[in-house]
Amino acid sequence: MSDSAAFHEVDEAVRKDEMKEWWARWGTWVVALAVLAVVGATGLVGWRQYDQAQRAAASAAYSAALAQVATDPAAARVALDKQAKDALEPYRSLAALAAAQLLPTVEEQAVALGAVAPKLQASELSDLALVIAAFKSMDTPKAEEMVAKLEPLAGPDRPYRLSVRELQAMLAMRKGDAGKAREIWAEIAKDPAVPQGAAQRVNAMLALYGAAEAK
Repeated sequence: MSDSAAFHEVDEAVRKDEMKEWWARWGTWVVALAVLAVVGATGLVGWRQYDQAQRAAASAAYSAALAQVATDPAAARVALDKQAKDALEPYRSLAALAAAQLLPTVEEQAVALGAVAPKLQASELSDLALVIAAFKSMDTPKAEEMVAKLEPLAGPDRPYRLSVRELQAMLAMRKGDAGKAREIWAEIAKDPAVPQGAAQRVNAMLALYGAAEAK
């Protein structure tokens, strides 16, 4: 055997002894960490599957409650009230918003919507609750008060600003101020973000009350 071969065998033997020593010292920890990694990955996958299943169940329950509104509104309200307490978001907030609109009178609905608005998780849903409450109050003595509360929601960055402006125009007409109403409708009609339905409504109002003014 050559000297180089002999040195090679000695080197390999040393390496094996070092590996055995290293494994004897750290092998248990390596195995433990590997097990933890596998358990963690399995747990994460399991949690995601559980979360998806829970959300699917919450969605199905919310849809079922809404389907009951037409046939059994009392039962629908009971189901929605329950979901408003313990369902996952966003269904908890959506259920609270829907349940408030199933109260016997529009006055009660408006009060309930105003009360539930600050409790809703998403700011967009809070805004929506207040806007719906104001719409329901238009034929009540509280109309002016409710619309006045919406002024912060009329800012350029708020999602229901055009609905708020429509409410302001409706209130102006209710107070007999057709000029103010036309001014607001004209502003809405010129807004590049106005939805088609809103554009049709305000243009119809402008045509109707513009013609009436011309006479």
